[in-house]
Amino acid sequence: MFAKLKKKMSANNLLRLLHQTKKYDMTLDTNCVKESDSLLLVWGKDTNPQQLQADISPIKDKCSHVHLENAERLLMAGLAQSSFDVVACGYLGDMSVTLSADCFAEVAKVLKPGGRLMLREACVKETSNGLRTCAQLSSALKLAGFIDVSKPVSVDITDKQKSELKGSLGACDLEVVDFCALKPNYEVGAAAQLSFAPADKSEVAKVWSLNDLGDDDVDLIDDDDLLDEDDLVKPDPSSLRVNCDDGPKKRKACKDCSCGLAEELDAEAARKEAPPPKATSSCGNCYLGDAFRCASCPYLGMPAFKPGEKIVLSDRQLNVDQ
Repeated sequence: MFAKLKKKMSANNLLRLLHQTKKYDMTLDTNCVKESDSLLLVWGKDTNPQQLQADISPIKDKCSHVHLENAERLLMAGLAQSSFDVVACGYLGDMSVTLSADCFAEVAKVLKPGGRLMLREACVKETSNGLRTCAQLSSALKLAGFIDVSKPVSVDITDKQKSELKGSLGACDLEVVDFCALKPNYEVGAAAQLSFAPADKSEVAKVWSLNDLGDDDVDLIDDDDLLDEDDLVKPDPSSLRVNCDDGPKKRKACKDCSCGLAEELDAEAARKEAPPPKATSSCGNCYLGDAFRCASCPYLGMPAFKPGEKIVLSDRQLNVDQ
């Protein structure tokens, strides 16, 4: 009956029907899987081994391929991509199992396209102790890439189970809910080329055509005939110089001068400002007297004088000895 109903009912109605038929039974209903399905069961650390074996037996009788994995080692298991049709978490004894965002991404990776996630988790009304609300859990599933996320369906648990759950999670106002979500019918990161219609490239009207050059009626012009003798004369660089100093006024280079006038004016200003060099003799000691003068010194025979003092030579000293 369930196999026929699953094709017609939504995930929300299917979850409600399963809970109505098995009240207080926390195991996974075998009507959720087919014999040909590949099933991954995720269990928590506090699950009793004997109880775990008892819960798995009816599932193995219904499903040929069942794989068990601990929630804490899910990321380290190295499961093959797209290898399971159904992943069920939180249905084997321990209901305190909470999957992280990375675990949800790993589940989406190992599920086949169109695969199903059956999730049972304890939620709170307000965020506390790292636990999620139903809305936050639904958002986490959607962010991991799941689609058609069902509405949360509350699970009826006994008072003893509530007490044990509050003690293990350290939170009040807990509610155990079931979610069902689907993986899209494509792989994560898959790409497909979009088929766009080719653009309509209209013919551009040609202004002229090279085919006309072969016409006998067309006279070609020689390029050299377009130049006269003046065009072939090499210009004088001085004629190309821009006249920055146009007029009788004081020469002044224009802003951003590129004709060289600015450099020329700077050189002239530097020559005017530079002091004349101080006149010195070749030896520099002529003013001390004949003892310090060379044989060709014009001051030979004159008394010593102060440095820089103007000395006037007589006509006799300027004449060459006969």
